[in-house]
Amino acid sequence: MKKRVTITLDPAIHERAKRLAKKRNTSVSGLFESYVTASAARGERDEGTLVDEMIGSAELREPPPRSDPLYDALREKYVAEPES
Repeated sequence: MKKRVTITLDPAIHERAKRLAKKRNTSVSGLFESYVTASAARGERDEGTLVDEMIGSAELREPPPRSDPLYDALREKYVAEPES
């Protein structure tokens, strides 16, 4: 069973990915899936090769407090310091 994930891309990268996916007759999700599959087939290690390349390529946006309920919930769940 496939799992749904959410990624955030720069609009220019998103458009580029959509064009490439259309050219390859697939979806953007399929494009990412084939990239990861091809990386594994080339024998690249799973221990962070893709992650290492992506570190620093994205930034957490900072909307005004309480203006985006989903952002607030995700930030609280994954970024906020745990209470002691």
